[in-house]
Amino acid sequence: MIGDVHCESETLERVLDVLESMNVEPVLCVGDLVDGHGDADATLKLLESRHVQCVAGNHERWLLTGEHRNLENATHVINQESRAFIEALPKMRHYQTPHGTALLCHGVGDADEAWLLPDTKGYALQDIPTLRELMLDDDLQFMIGGHTHERMVRVFPGLTVINAGTIYRNDEQTFTVIDFDQMRVRYYSAASGSTGKLVEELPLPVPPPVEYP
Repeated sequence: MIGDVHCESETLERVLDVLESMNVEPVLCVGDLVDGHGDADATLKLLESRHVQCVAGNHERWLLTGEHRNLENATHVINQESRAFIEALPKMRHYQTPHGTALLCHGVGDADEAWLLPDTKGYALQDIPTLRELMLDDDLQFMIGGHTHERMVRVFPGLTVINAGTIYRNDEQTFTVIDFDQMRVRYYSAASGSTGKLVEELPLPVPPPVEYP
């Protein structure tokens, strides 16, 4: 799992090389590929050529619609191949694991700007209607997302959420390996000079069932 990328093509290449050496597959990415310090075209070409399975984030949506182009380090121009790559990205992908179905998305489900953190609770949780929808989906057990740039594993009734973190240089740069056989989540450094160093290992719980009244 690779979290929000934000044009970090050099870091992305290092991370992909490490994942290849670890024989990890498939390699997935939670989106927010553009709007950053680096080269957007190089980033998108690398993701496509290395067969990374991506979903679109809110920054891809903003780029295609011309929104928020006054952002710092906003991507203004991309080539035709890059635009075609972004236009073809789905908002969500589903994967079968030995312990149930996993959803790959950017925010929470199809809400690409939903803000879910380790300490989000109360009314802030109620303001994420897509979270409740996913919790009540009997066919879904895991959600893998990003958006907040903060890595986490959080368990709700009916749904275990894994945030892949980010490789963006302004935040803690990590990438994630999910082992559905051992039910472990391992976060590794993506920073220059320590790429591939284990940062944290967490259990991956199967979510408890939803208790209906």
